[in-house]
Amino acid sequence: MEQLEGRVAVITGGGSGIGEGLAHACHAAGMRVVLGDVEEEQAARVANDVRELGGDAIAVHADVSTPESLDELAARAYEAFDAVHLLCNNAGVLTVAPLVETPETDWEWTLGVNLLGPIHGVRAFVPRIREQPGDEAHIVNTGSVAGTFAISGMPIGVYTASKYAVVGYSEMLRMELEPEGIGVSVLCPGGVATRIQEAGRNRPDALGGPIEQGPQVAERRRERAADRPPPMEPREVGERVLDGVRANRLYIFTHADQRGPVEDRYHEMMAAYDAIE
Repeated sequence: MEQLEGRVAVITGGGSGIGEGLAHACHAAGMRVVLGDVEEEQAARVANDVRELGGDAIAVHADVSTPESLDELAARAYEAFDAVHLLCNNAGVLTVAPLVETPETDWEWTLGVNLLGPIHGVRAFVPRIREQPGDEAHIVNTGSVAGTFAISGMPIGVYTASKYAVVGYSEMLRMELEPEGIGVSVLCPGGVATRIQEAGRNRPDALGGPIEQGPQVAERRRERAADRPPPMEPREVGERVLDGVRANRLYIFTHADQRGPVEDRYHEMMAAYDAIE
């Protein structure tokens, strides 16, 4: 989808981080923007920023783990703008704990947002997109480099499992929708300046309520940050996403230095095939 000006983007998790960066990149490309977020006041803040820059944006409360909430987001988007051309299923959360010690509620919460969020988004929007006369459309699901190789040093196994699933879901979805002219990409960012490490603030009461980040987790984050370059700014990620949409790329990566672990993973797979007698 090369032409973006005048078109409409819907972004979940649009109140901060990559979602906020996407909102500003879409506005700069001449798009109108619908921002969904469970923290509606943050989405409203970003929408207001876009409007102050001369853009057109609205904010909607959206809990991506709930299909009815995505139905409402779709209804509000079409009520405001009559069409949706770019759907960014971006909302995501992170839990930090060894896999064996992760409670069932955190599996339910993480998969409910990271995996079911894109699934609910596609289900709510694609039937409406199909009815748009003669318009191209594109879907971007936010995965992670943690969905392409297992990252050592942090116990983020549940997050990793959810993002591997998003990558596989996006690969299949692209094959299914390509004949209809609907493109699909999966964003696999590396380190980005977001608040995802604080995502536990939004864990719902039904699944245990907000999570306080322990001092050990904070210390581990500081140690990892000291060994790495500064995280990428969300606006740059947003611009890279739009470049990927224009080029209809399946995979959108942000950090070239993380190619090595991906190659290592596939080399290990090929070695396993070579070992077959």
